[in-house]
Amino acid sequence: MASDPKEKLEEEAVATEESDSREVYLREGRKLTVSQQGGEELVEIRGSSGMLEVRIRLTEHGPVLQMESARLQLKATEAVEVEAPALNVRTTESINLETKGEVKVQAEGEVDIDGAKIHLN
Repeated sequence: MASDPKEKLEEEAVATEESDSREVYLREGRKLTVSQQGGEELVEIRGSSGMLEVRIRLTEHGPVLQMESARLQLKATEAVEVEAPALNVRTTESINLETKGEVKVQAEGEVDIDGAKIHLN
């Protein structure tokens, strides 16, 4: 067994190369794994409990990002843009939208708002 943590990482990387998977141990018990499943390459970060936190699947149609966390924060100095054929937002609690600027919703089709109580102005 290696006494130096760097040597330990190198030994584990060599051992996992044969199984087409590589692992790197991060701080706080997290583990980064790069592997191949079927025709897809996977990059995963798991918490110390083994729970998936971040997964990037590199598929033939492009990358797919999956995240599971207590909170997700996005911050941009200019804009956050989402472009997709469909956008679904589901919540079991509430959604708070605060802005000092504009909010624009553009749709070529219908815009449906369904709720027990809807406040406008």
